[in-house]
Amino acid sequence: MWRIGITHTRFSYTGGIEKYIYSMVERLLAAGHEVHYLATRWEEYDHPNLHFHHVPWIRFPHSLRVGSYDRRVNRILDREKFDLVHGFTKTTRQDVYTDGSGTLREYVAATQADQPAWRRWLYRQSPHQRSILRMERGRFQRDAIRRIIPMAQFVQDQILREYPVDPARVEVLYNGVETDLFRPENRTARGPAFRQKHGIPADAKVLLFVGNDWSRKALDVAINALPDVISKTAGDIRLAVAGHDNHPGKFKDLAQSRGVADRMLWLGPVREIRDAFAAATVFVFPTRYDVFGNVGLEALATGVPSVLSGRAGVGELLWTENVHGHDLAGSRLEDPEDARELASQIVTLLDPALYDERCRHARELAEHYSWDRHFERLLEIYEEVIREQRSETGPSKSDERSEHRT
Repeated sequence: MWRIGITHTRFSYTGGIEKYIYSMVERLLAAGHEVHYLATRWEEYDHPNLHFHHVPWIRFPHSLRVGSYDRRVNRILDREKFDLVHGFTKTTRQDVYTDGSGTLREYVAATQADQPAWRRWLYRQSPHQRSILRMERGRFQRDAIRRIIPMAQFVQDQILREYPVDPARVEVLYNGVETDLFRPENRTARGPAFRQKHGIPADAKVLLFVGNDWSRKALDVAINALPDVISKTAGDIRLAVAGHDNHPGKFKDLAQSRGVADRMLWLGPVREIRDAFAAATVFVFPTRYDVFGNVGLEALATGVPSVLSGRAGVGELLWTENVHGHDLAGSRLEDPEDARELASQIVTLLDPALYDERCRHARELAEHYSWDRHFERLLEIYEEVIREQRSETGPSKSDERSEHRT
């Protein structure tokens, strides 16, 4: 069994990357590995093989936060001896690095696209962003990482385009989904109760939007698409929004101005998100930038046809040629700014002639990306890296302990 260090500022079941790491840690522990989590804060998790290491950081100014966390992580790594260190955040030392953000240049270009050029330049020149860029350059411009795992092909392309990284050390590994938790049976077992709880008519067609930071997730585009969908589709159409935003008023004002305020369902944060998927007819994810987007895969696993942004890694799954029916599971929105195209794709997915078939293919596509398959490949990568390290440095102390126990 291995002694594994994980670096991320937070251990929690909420949040995209946090939820991913939480599920990964559960599987590592179940497989008998010893996990050491280097974090600033964490949710309580009682397991004899899980050990938390507190990593304080300088909170203000922000420009010092990233560097202070990295320095204190390095002190722990100097003191502790792990078989492998898996990094998920802005640190300079790790053996395996999962990239869940993309390069800073591309991220800023995507998320600040609506800002004037001078504001984008000013943002990039801020001390905080410059410290992040220095960390990124240090990570990719030297051979400190044995394996880089981008969550999407477009992130791999960014890294290889901007940095002199050996392509042999980079492997795209799409996220996995809990296929036992998110399943089509939920639509009859859990969906009706969720609809009743939130006052959703049983016969309404629900377009579900899930996420926080609604500007980046392009909720405005979904609202702008709604009038077209209503005009071209028979029956009661609702747009349900699960999540929160710091400035929700502007989106509610937009719905009012577009004449669809009475068709909006503001659900707020939903803890049991699988119930929201179970109540959905079509999932709508027109995000302007998401390295992956777990919610898209969770919707597909529930058997919900989905419109997925071409600027999110999960959207790449709809172009997976070796998976039968990938093109029927949903549609890929190439331009998240195009509300008319989004409306057209939603209307197509709502077509009753193909709807049941689309639901089946959505589930079949998700099964190719189950957490079990994902974890199996992740362990293979760990084994490859550990074997390389041992061939260079000899057996570690944990190896010697294992041999002694044997």
